[in-house]
Amino acid sequence: MEKRTYKKKLIYGVFFLVVAFLAVGYSCFRTNKHDEYTKIQKPLEDKSAIKNGVVVNESKDKEDIEVKKFEKITKNKKENTKNNKYPYYTLGDIGYAKYRMPKVNEPMPPEGMTVDNIDKTPDSLNKNLINVPFNKYVIFYPQHQDDEVLWAGSAIRYAVRTRGAGHVFVVLVSSGTGHKVFKEDEFKNMTLKEKAEYRNREFLESCRHLGIPKKNIIFLYKQRDDWKTDFNLEREFALKMEKKYKSVTHITHSYKYDDHFMHRANGETLYKLWVDGDIKDLRFYIKPFLLEYVDASLNNLNVYSVYKKEDYDRIRDACRAYKYINPAKCRAGIGYKTDYMSFDKLVYSKDQRSFIIIQNNKIKG
Repeated sequence: MEKRTYKKKLIYGVFFLVVAFLAVGYSCFRTNKHDEYTKIQKPLEDKSAIKNGVVVNESKDKEDIEVKKFEKITKNKKENTKNNKYPYYTLGDIGYAKYRMPKVNEPMPPEGMTVDNIDKTPDSLNKNLINVPFNKYVIFYPQHQDDEVLWAGSAIRYAVRTRGAGHVFVVLVSSGTGHKVFKEDEFKNMTLKEKAEYRNREFLESCRHLGIPKKNIIFLYKQRDDWKTDFNLEREFALKMEKKYKSVTHITHSYKYDDHFMHRANGETLYKLWVDGDIKDLRFYIKPFLLEYVDASLNNLNVYSVYKKEDYDRIRDACRAYKYINPAKCRAGIGYKTDYMSFDKLVYSKDQRSFIIIQNNKIKG
């Protein structure tokens, strides 16, 4: 009887151990398979497109992570952290922060209103006075054509007003030919350089409206015969300008708070120079919808707004440059086709704000 009872207990014990093991195994499998982190972190950490600073796989430079997809993937994590009363993780760093930057509300214009017919009058109050002043020379490093106006338009206009047009540079890092728009039939038989020049016509007109002298518009990638994106050229240019002018403010994409792979690689190039002390003043422009992910305890926010009608009109005209279509002049409105919502929302805002963060330490941002 006692032997039978022991055998029975042993069977039950083994059974429960097997069930427990399977439950844990399933839990781990399920977590790994459906881990929301993986889907976001993988495109953030993927460096296979870049070798020795040179972009070797243009297909990785096509598009951002879709906002809706990001929100859907992170929904469970967001709810969990909300219930536990701490802000959830950023795009570039899975972790928790004591504070976050405030969420930016960007209303979409009513149907039928675009950069073509929106016309606003900004407030006359100069809100930019509370920002950290720029150094004598100011350099903006857009990764692609249109990044200069969409994310830094008001900051560029303020730099032109306060430092003089001759002291402001816009340095284009990439040819911008990796986007899927170039798969359309009208571009089918074009070379990479021909495609790039389509985008450059928009870019040059945009910079002209923003008030940048043509000699201060630099195409870094053209220093290579193959026109590939080379972040070594960005590094060399920044070092040369720092040495030449001494008092320089460098402004580029965030190496962390951005949903575009190449934007982050751009920012990381200058970030390393700043950490090493090779450049002294580095700042990052942020897409408005990503501001709520920024760690406010590690970064200071500067917001640039237009306060003169002239500046509003200049930025609106720069946006229109990316919508203009005229086959006879080799213009195809590429910028607007790739991100029309950002253009329309920027012009619909009478302030046309640019959000720039300054990291307050060199260890963690």
